[in-house]
Amino acid sequence: MSSAPDARLGSLGVDALIPFPLLPTIISEWAAIIPLVCHLASQRDDYITTGDVALMGRLSVGLFPRLGTLSGLSRLLDRGTEYLDHASTKGGFSRTVRDVKWGSVFPCANGAACNTISDHLRSVARTPTPLQRMPEKFPSELRITALEENEPKSDTRADGEEIRRYQILHVYQLRRVSKRCSIRDRFEQLRLSLPSQTITLVILISIAVLFGLLSSYGTAALIACTSLSELVALNITIRRPTTYLKNNETHDACMLMASHENASEWHLYIGDRGIADTILNKPMFVLPEGLWASIASSWFWFANLLQFAAMTFVAAQKGWDGVWMVVVLSTHWTIRYTLYGRTLARDWLEREGVRAKVASFEFGGRYAMMGAIHVFSRSSVTSWMDDILVPHPRREAWLQCLKGEQPASELHSHDMRWVESSSEAALAAANILRDKFETADGRISPTVV
Repeated sequence: MSSAPDARLGSLGVDALIPFPLLPTIISEWAAIIPLVCHLASQRDDYITTGDVALMGRLSVGLFPRLGTLSGLSRLLDRGTEYLDHASTKGGFSRTVRDVKWGSVFPCANGAACNTISDHLRSVARTPTPLQRMPEKFPSELRITALEENEPKSDTRADGEEIRRYQILHVYQLRRVSKRCSIRDRFEQLRLSLPSQTITLVILISIAVLFGLLSSYGTAALIACTSLSELVALNITIRRPTTYLKNNETHDACMLMASHENASEWHLYIGDRGIADTILNKPMFVLPEGLWASIASSWFWFANLLQFAAMTFVAAQKGWDGVWMVVVLSTHWTIRYTLYGRTLARDWLEREGVRAKVASFEFGGRYAMMGAIHVFSRSSVTSWMDDILVPHPRREAWLQCLKGEQPASELHSHDMRWVESSSEAALAAANILRDKFETADGRISPTVV
């Protein structure tokens, strides 16, 4: 009766030059498929890649990129702006931006980067507080005459329950401060220097040779492939465009962003227009062109095939090769989480000298929120809200009330009560926004959180 095959030798059954302990079959089988199952690129990978490049200002591969990431880098260098136009609106986080000052509506140009920055700003606010509920009536001493004549009444169901669709508004007040060069930045500059790159490459190739001596050929090929790819990526020069963080207008920003026009959570960017316009509307980096970019694109395409061959080989070979690949994958996850996972946005903000004051509010309805933003912006433009609040005589009467005018059109008493109630809620909320974010002269307050 033949003995069971040695699980540590894998399907090939080749003895390693450096012997290693016995390996249980279940571990051999399981470890072989973990990287292939858990580390495949998704439809969001292009989206994430563009966000990382926008914040870091360079390409990055890492020790063990997802299978398909190298192909994405190849397409990024090959297709350029076409790739960016598609990638920025992919991955389930497409956002629409409305310039309240100008009335324009456009997709967010840097979806992943903007999402990362917004999440970071909300998470590091010095005094995180629950959502501030916006008032729906003026204090009695501030009631305007037009609203005293007919006391606003909320629409209610037959059982007395109010009809509500609460809206959440996150406000980010952006401004510039002195740029800082942190210890992390100095370490990163040292790591990206040519001597450091050379030493890192030698170390990784040596590790790949060691894996080869252990008969872990798939892991050895993966390490060699990704180390060379990282060297190529670090030598691709990513430039910032001439419009980067520049402002060509004389007024502050007031840009509203949400996933779609029927969203319940909204993001309002105010303050320095150069910062807001760069994050939301303009490209944050320029891709290189020429022979070297073409060579790098071809290499990434080939490296993607080599990585695919290495990972599928390990899935078939099993043995210690699969275990070592899981170790490499775990090391990659640890490095990415420690060095880049939650620091990309923070590092970008410090490097570019950007600070923000953040506050979140809850509104009783959409008209109250849109009206408060409109009044707070001090703009007469209303076209930005046309796909959110459809033009209608009742909306026009509501806009007139926001300006302190009597509605020109004749409305039913029910509609008139609604207009009065909605306009008062919007004006009361606008006062809160002005108290929190504006100075006495109407400019954006320089307070930083």
